[in-house]
Amino acid sequence: MNWKKNSIFLLSIIICCIPIFLTFNRGINYFDEGYILEGARRIVAGELPYRDFHFIYTPGVIYFLALFLRLFGNFLIVERFAALFMSIIGIIFLGLFTRKLTKNIPITLLSMLSYAVWGPAHLNFVWPVMIVIPLVFIYLFFILRSHFFLAGLVMGIILLCKHNFGAALLISLVGYILFIRLPKRQIVMIFSGFTSVMLLFLTYLLTTHSFFPFFSDMNTYTIQEIFVRKAFSVPFPTQNMGKSALYAFPGIVSFIVSIGLLMQKKHKHLLIPFTVFFFYLFGIFPTPDWTHLTPLISITGLLFALVSQICTARNRFISYFFMISLVGIGLYSGIVRNYYRWEASLKNHTHCFSSGSMKYMCIDEKNYAVISQTLKSLEKETKKDKYIFSSYHNAIYYFFTQKNNPTRHIEVPQGTKEEDAVVHALKQKKVSTIITRFPLISSKSKIVSSYIEKNYVPVYSVYEFTVWKRKK
Repeated sequence: MNWKKNSIFLLSIIICCIPIFLTFNRGINYFDEGYILEGARRIVAGELPYRDFHFIYTPGVIYFLALFLRLFGNFLIVERFAALFMSIIGIIFLGLFTRKLTKNIPITLLSMLSYAVWGPAHLNFVWPVMIVIPLVFIYLFFILRSHFFLAGLVMGIILLCKHNFGAALLISLVGYILFIRLPKRQIVMIFSGFTSVMLLFLTYLLTTHSFFPFFSDMNTYTIQEIFVRKAFSVPFPTQNMGKSALYAFPGIVSFIVSIGLLMQKKHKHLLIPFTVFFFYLFGIFPTPDWTHLTPLISITGLLFALVSQICTARNRFISYFFMISLVGIGLYSGIVRNYYRWEASLKNHTHCFSSGSMKYMCIDEKNYAVISQTLKSLEKETKKDKYIFSSYHNAIYYFFTQKNNPTRHIEVPQGTKEEDAVVHALKQKKVSTIITRFPLISSKSKIVSSYIEKNYVPVYSVYEFTVWKRKK
């Protein structure tokens, strides 16, 4: 009987992997994907985050990707395999968790499918939230199995991959401890694991002379940018009830499940809706848009697994109905809707590269033309150059060309002091070639844009991309 159950579980995992295998090498994201790739590339080249270049997140994700690039080479497909690896890990541990929790194969399958279609099928590259979500499943699985020290270790690793999600887990855990009065020994074990990771990270910062640069970057890009200047803040969508409900969906379901568990006095499972709720809260704000919402919907399979526990056997069809609907909508959204909101849908990404850093990657016709033609121009213009400069939302070109970034900034900064430092680096290192995306007049980095216009001349343009050469 166990052999039969395990075979069905393995088949469920294979079924859930189908949508991510069909999409993992499709699409391209010049900015967000490029930002993580450039951080990892600089680590492979011997630089360290914070000390040698600015980085807006905690460094776990770029070290994870750097390991893959070091082992398998600087190809974009390697980065996508790293993302695919974590997605499969997520499917497996979510399946193990829901199977242990519900002992219900259909619910387990639907939970895994909802994660696959709303998570990796939408965000198929290495991005902090997509590395953190599988780790959250591992963390909850360890809690469920009473491996509290290991759960604490994983919680620490989550904080090192994305600081806001680490904070979300800490708050949800503290709330859970206060609510159900977890035994003292279990609390000590969890925080021993967490503290162990934090001490190792502190040692790393001190021994690499990154301690003060780390806190400087956290202050600049988290406290100042997000909380003081509110640089990324956009209003929560309230234009119509349907859209508002969709964007509030993970929070609403978390609240309903929490109430259901309280009414049925199943307090030991409250950590799950607490975790999903605070994960949602810290993930959707300050930028409640579609690209931030989809990975948060992907973890709601955890909640619907609990709904099946709360409902009577007669009413369990409600959970099945919502989960099947969730999977269907997610599959449609991932394959048919625009990729990463702004690009053509993944079904149109059929133009594949056969060589170079983009080998085995498939993208849409427009971006295939952009990348092919700009790389051809850059190769011609930079044969003897050590540096190029990539300006305004296209950091991925450092990875494409394997040329060094002359500045400490992965993305062009804003502000007089920071922009003056960029201009100084361009002069000092005699950068002869620049690639820009979008007209310079639309850039918020006015000092850098003005310097480019005065000292460089466009030599090639395709769509919104322009290659510039320094004036002689």
